[in-house]
Amino acid sequence: SQLIRPLQSYRQPGSAFKPIVYAAALDHPTKGFTPATIIYDSPDIFEYTEEDESGKELVTWKPENYAERFLGPKTLRKALEKSINTISVKVVGEIGLDYARSYVRKLGIKSEMKRDLTTALGSSPVSLLELSRAYNIFASGGYLVEPYLIRRVYDRDGNLLEWHLYKAQAEEIKEMEVTEE
Repeated sequence: SQLIRPLQSYRQPGSAFKPIVYAAALDHPTKGFTPATIIYDSPDIFEYTEEDESGKELVTWKPENYAERFLGPKTLRKALEKSINTISVKVVGEIGLDYARSYVRKLGIKSEMKRDLTTALGSSPVSLLELSRAYNIFASGGYLVEPYLIRRVYDRDGNLLEWHLYKAQAEEIKEMEVTEE
């Protein structure tokens, strides 16, 4: 197939999105979330207005956990470890959808994000490349690094056919070529 899946295939990340939600909470400038912050895993009903072709409609939503039970007070760390849906939704409700969406953008995810609390559960489709780029920020100590897919291409005899530079290296070489002329 001609589809380049990591770049062109969009899927709902589901619980793989939760670390991004918790990172946004921990990084929020005024909410004061820490890994030890306690949030109650309890049933809750959320109401919001949704607009479709026929107009605005009030939607009620009651998120549930995978095990269909509630675990009571949990630290943020434990909630992430256990992947507790209701706490993830409460966290996004607390930090605000606008802040969560802007935080997602800072992590390099450019796909359209839903404007409701289901975003906390990874309901907005993203590409594998976007999700990998966002996770890489955790591994690189907080730096957004642009992924590099193919650096060198060799033929079957080991001869170098193509060599691609990082953007910064390529720009540096272009500048050197201009100054030499």
